[in-house]
Amino acid sequence: MAIDFETANAFPGSVCAVGLVRVADGRIIGEWSSLIRPPQGYDYFDPWNVGIHGITAADVADAPGWEPTLKQIMAFADGDPFVAHYAPADTRFLARACEVSGIDIPDLRFACSAVLARQVWPELLSYKLPVVADHLGIDLDHHNVLSDARAAAQIVLAAQYRHGAPTLEELLDAYKIQMGEFRAGQRTGCRHRGSWRRAPFPEADPNADPDNPFYGLTVCFTGSPGMTKRQASERLAALGAKPVVNISKAVDLLVVGEVDPSWLAPGATMTGKLAKAQEYREQGCDIEIIDAEQFLERLSAAEG
Repeated sequence: MAIDFETANAFPGSVCAVGLVRVADGRIIGEWSSLIRPPQGYDYFDPWNVGIHGITAADVADAPGWEPTLKQIMAFADGDPFVAHYAPADTRFLARACEVSGIDIPDLRFACSAVLARQVWPELLSYKLPVVADHLGIDLDHHNVLSDARAAAQIVLAAQYRHGAPTLEELLDAYKIQMGEFRAGQRTGCRHRGSWRRAPFPEADPNADPDNPFYGLTVCFTGSPGMTKRQASERLAALGAKPVVNISKAVDLLVVGEVDPSWLAPGATMTGKLAKAQEYREQGCDIEIIDAEQFLERLSAAEG
């Protein structure tokens, strides 16, 4: 059962549309979508969100509220686990909508098609839904809830076909991925077992050309730098730079890549790392901030 939500504003619980795609025996057997009137007090439509999905306050004026919609969602799922691309976002939308509506979060299981794609197609440079869909030849009208849910379902089906796994559970087990769940309101995430053992970033090569623009710099990333952070870190280390996970006053360069809005805290307009870097700059720290395009241009020149 694949699911996708859209929200009216930056608050995760401001759900305004949902799409569901039901799968059985290796194929899609049913689809359902609905507009949703967001929970009261969280029902304003931010122009930024409207610009992404095209849904307006007028569109949901006569739509059902969250409580009857949730009942339909659970009835349509009929006990099957949910799948979403970047499931932490969609499950957070569901949970926060319940919280502000005074409704218990239902017990459910879920898996993340992005976590799965990372294990099945490790050659990809990004695991955003449009990138994975394009790689697999899946038609996608991005931010249309039914299209996004359908794409998530098709990603899982493609992975099942590739591995020969007849069920989602067997597929996840084959790739050592833990099913996520909500149980009595408590959330356990879907993750690759062992993903918590993050490999340390590579050490800077002391024999790199000291005249390249990255030599001796401490570099941090926020968002996607145009490739995986592991790949970017390895290339930087080969140039004599020191990649680090967290922003600090010791950082010389922050690379700001593309950020999925769902990763941001409610009401936030930038990542925590960028906000902290700007705070350090105001305190007099010499931290340079560049975007992913500038980073790739500088990296290409340094390696050339």
